[in-house]
Amino acid sequence: MLNKITHFLEIGASSQRGGALIYILIAIALLAALTGTFLNSGGQGTRTQNTFKLATELNSQSRVIRSGIQDCILRYPEGDDAIAEAGYIDPYPLRPSSTDPAYEDDTNTAYTVANNNVSEIRCPGADYTKVFGESLSGFLPPTPSLMDPWVYHNITTASYSGIPMEGVFFEIRSNKSDPFIAEARAKVDTLYSACEVDYQASGDGANGCVDGYQCLRFWIIRRSGGPTTDGSPNPCP
Repeated sequence: MLNKITHFLEIGASSQRGGALIYILIAIALLAALTGTFLNSGGQGTRTQNTFKLATELNSQSRVIRSGIQDCILRYPEGDDAIAEAGYIDPYPLRPSSTDPAYEDDTNTAYTVANNNVSEIRCPGADYTKVFGESLSGFLPPTPSLMDPWVYHNITTASYSGIPMEGVFFEIRSNKSDPFIAEARAKVDTLYSACEVDYQASGDGANGCVDGYQCLRFWIIRRSGGPTTDGSPNPCP
């Protein structure tokens, strides 16, 4: 009798171990499924966060730049009547790469640089004090990652990346293929009218954006010329 009881208990224990093993396997399978779901949603979440962060940075920095340039012309509306550069729109800052003779300091040393970065623009009416980085309008935030520096133009030209341009604008571009970059630029573009902002998702050297780049351009003064979203002539006044 004792042997039968012992045998019955052994069978019961074995059955319990088998049942517990099944539950453990089910738990592992559920954990794997949940982990996969979490990773997939987490990847999409990270992309969304990156898009929002970059769009916020671009919009915020564009406002800082616009404010600095407008501050220059509002505080010093006389500009510099000695500027003779063809196509120059007074009293806005010259392009940093300008070679106009008026673009010099008291020691006759040219302020010109080899680029047109926004960080280098100077206010003509304020004895060419830097708009950003000196005492005029504070400092320019660091350029968002994966982006080229902001550039500035005050031009009238028959061809700027393949399209006539006339006005004062600043832009930022990138040749990186990360999807969130295009999404962020598109989001910023929707915040403004077609006359205020141009967004080219794929530059080809003939649509106002350098070949291989994405370009986001903010206009301060927009006259004739300049692309629209479909590449047609600019209808803005």
